[in-house]
Amino acid sequence: MDRVSVLLVGLGDAEVTALAADEELDVTAVATIERGVGADAVVIALDGSPPLETVRRVRELEPDAAIVVVTDPARGADGAVALHAGAEDHLIRDELLPALLPRAIRYAVATNRMRRGSATVDELTALPTLRGFAPIAEHHLRMADRAGAPVVFVFVRVEERDEGGDVADEVIRDVAAIVVDTVRDADVPSRIGADTFCILLTGDARGAETAVLSRLVEAMAVHDARRDPPRSLKLSVGTARYEPGTGVHLAELLEASVRGLGSTSGT
Repeated sequence: MDRVSVLLVGLGDAEVTALAADEELDVTAVATIERGVGADAVVIALDGSPPLETVRRVRELEPDAAIVVVTDPARGADGAVALHAGAEDHLIRDELLPALLPRAIRYAVATNRMRRGSATVDELTALPTLRGFAPIAEHHLRMADRAGAPVVFVFVRVEERDEGGDVADEVIRDVAAIVVDTVRDADVPSRIGADTFCILLTGDARGAETAVLSRLVEAMAVHDARRDPPRSLKLSVGTARYEPGTGVHLAELLEASVRGLGSTSGT
């Protein structure tokens, strides 16, 4: 592995000294993380801070970095929450920590690179996965905060997929084709879940969601009419809007929107 850049956040002098002595690591130590520096890895001491919010904050500032969290022995549950939120590794602060950190960092960076390299594009549809879509969407949210213009998302979920196997894959491919044909070249369609698609409408998209939903319904009708034998696609559709300055996390917006999808489509 090439030389690894590491941002240490809130770690003690012993940990910082041990890592700085490693010739394969470029180490920067800060008390708190305020901005991204393009690090390969971020090692952050939770020290009682909310693990879910902390990991989200680090991911916003360092979207491509591997994240390693460090907790006191009594707060091991915070580390488990951080892993669930997307951190690559969790270590306990004890006498072994300085010796374990270099290896943990290299492992986390290697794991993160493999995940990002293999999971940003969906093999079945050739659309971005959630991992590939999230950095693009986060960028548009930051642009929206600066420009004062909302960001609009359209969601499509495939319903009643009971066939399984190749037929289910065919349904997903058909829906992906409809989604791609429906949106503009500048928009960003993605497959964010096994049965769920999300479209980010770029530019000043206020009011555009209605037109996109209408085109989706029309495209579905055309698809169903051309099928031989006929097969009706059953979809739930919905929209969401990010308002500038609200500080809503992308994950929260997506989760709430997918839960609220209504079965308004299907022929």
